[in-house]
Amino acid sequence: MIEKESRRMTDLSHRLHGIIVPIVTPFMADGCVDEKSLRNLANHVVDGGVNGLFVMGTTGEFQYLPFEQQRLAIGTVADEVGDRTLVVAGVTGKSVEETIRNIIVIGNLPTPPDALVVAPLCYHSNRNLPQHMERLSRLSNLPVLLYNNLGIVTRRWKHKNMLPELVGRMSSLSKIVGIKDSSGNPDYFAKVFKFKSPAFHIFQGEEKLILPALQLGAAGAVPSMGNILPGLCAGLYDAYTKKNMKLAEAFQRSINQINAIYPDGSSIPLILKVYLARQGIIANHRSNTRLEGDTERIISLLETKIGELGQTGALPV
Repeated sequence: MIEKESRRMTDLSHRLHGIIVPIVTPFMADGCVDEKSLRNLANHVVDGGVNGLFVMGTTGEFQYLPFEQQRLAIGTVADEVGDRTLVVAGVTGKSVEETIRNIIVIGNLPTPPDALVVAPLCYHSNRNLPQHMERLSRLSNLPVLLYNNLGIVTRRWKHKNMLPELVGRMSSLSKIVGIKDSSGNPDYFAKVFKFKSPAFHIFQGEEKLILPALQLGAAGAVPSMGNILPGLCAGLYDAYTKKNMKLAEAFQRSINQINAIYPDGSSIPLILKVYLARQGIIANHRSNTRLEGDTERIISLLETKIGELGQTGALPV
């Protein structure tokens, strides 16, 4: 068992890089997961050249779904993509007990993901995080990534980032293999980045900061824009790794221009779903998120901007 886990950790360490897309979760009329649309979406994103898929993140609206539906979504994606790309799965519950259950059940699926992602949603004290994560990592038979996201922290924790020094302590745990930081704060990212090592990978969660993060030495990024434009996100990473800075900078500018159309972060799943539905990739745009403003106008702006960028050569062919 120990030897098997060691091989899994080594293999993941070599694969844990690049663009990992937090995919949306298509729903049917009854609010359950639309498996067919989810499979179509997974293939669309993988075919765009990305390095991995993140199922049941905030973009996937995990916080609105019962665990059975979360398990269905994770199992469906893992089954569909097979070994074509990396699959990481969010397992954060509303309590420590729920999170433990999720870790055990998801880790024992017939086709399990390659790694799990745990956010500090249920923890009431920043100081207690290392102890919680040590316990969770011991119970997991899969590698675990941390997830720093202010938007989903419970009120009692007062919307604080994970303290960088505590991230450092958690980075030394044997099964903790990295962190996705969605703070959007370059100074915080730089502090966390000090703990980067061959065994601890740092991912940027803010789309506007992908290239600066890569230049700092980040392992990659987790951009929701990869749902609709996987080739653009993958193209930025590919251009950077090939030292084509002019092209990488052009793709980052394109990402920034598209990102500027979003009215706020909470409406992104709905915007992405409307666009994907219009492209025929998913069946409909049902979402638990809401958009403050004229949805039609925002989608029109998005489609127009993507069209303009395509015509000017600012998107990958």
